[in-house]
Amino acid sequence: MGLRTALGLKGKKAASQSRPGHKFGVLRFGYEDFFSFDERRRLYGSYDVNLGDNAQSIAARNLLRDLGVGDEQIVTVNRDTLAKYKGPPCSLIMNAVFFKQSFPLPPAIRPIFIGFQADEHVISSNLALFKLHEPIGCRDVATTERMKAHGISAFTTGCVTLTFPPREQEPEQGRLLIVYGSEFPSSVLRYIPKELSEQCEFIYHRLPVDEFPVSERTHQLAETHEKALLDRYRRSAKLVLTPLHHVAAPCMAMEIPVIVCRSKNDDRFSFLEKLTRVYTPDQFSSIDWNPAKPDVSRIRDSIRELFSRHTEVARASE
Repeated sequence: MGLRTALGLKGKKAASQSRPGHKFGVLRFGYEDFFSFDERRRLYGSYDVNLGDNAQSIAARNLLRDLGVGDEQIVTVNRDTLAKYKGPPCSLIMNAVFFKQSFPLPPAIRPIFIGFQADEHVISSNLALFKLHEPIGCRDVATTERMKAHGISAFTTGCVTLTFPPREQEPEQGRLLIVYGSEFPSSVLRYIPKELSEQCEFIYHRLPVDEFPVSERTHQLAETHEKALLDRYRRSAKLVLTPLHHVAAPCMAMEIPVIVCRSKNDDRFSFLEKLTRVYTPDQFSSIDWNPAKPDVSRIRDSIRELFSRHTEVARASE
């Protein structure tokens, strides 16, 4: 089933400009209930935040802008205090992993489920919400199957970071970028061919912060840092080796060859592994170190169309 059919919308294309009064929400991440972060801050003075969260927000904001939504129409909404949201009414792009503290949604939020991910407890605790807004566009196959098991109409969109534009040209002196976070299977290093290992670079895809929870200002700094990293991958990567979903997906969108290696696989990668192999330690000896340039144009176009149809519905509902 195509995304447009799944949404149940046909007919005219969305207008190029949104009404000035309508607001669209893009997520930020305060981590208010991530108490282990606060413990680390008190013990060590800082803790690291996952910049992959910011990649999803950057992608959502880019798509809205491409659809003619002005910056004055975009508001940031904290995922981790969403249930307490008191800002202006808005249509919120729900493109992230969500936890129990985000629910129930307040009346001011009209959810747009694209790239949504949640565990069984969150889904089973909010069935009426998902039934009201079905079909639900899920980030991975596992979330889609959880929804369907409860009688909720759902389909898999993939991650919104798959909509980043392709890079215009490959670097003349590109190198292997080894991009890691809190998880990296170091045993893969012994399998890297010599010609790649001699021209490789390690990049830590997390950001140390010293406040808890994360403020709007620090979130903006994290987004700026994430934009700089994504631009670095675009400009200098011949190949990216990573265990991180939100490094692999945007790099694939930019048509950068990617190798995904993890200590163990999990269902968050259940859509991504349809696009590229996810290697685990027992498979490292068989890694293809010269993977083809990825093409996710079909997925990019489908997500963009889905965004367009949802923004059209949001305007029409005013």
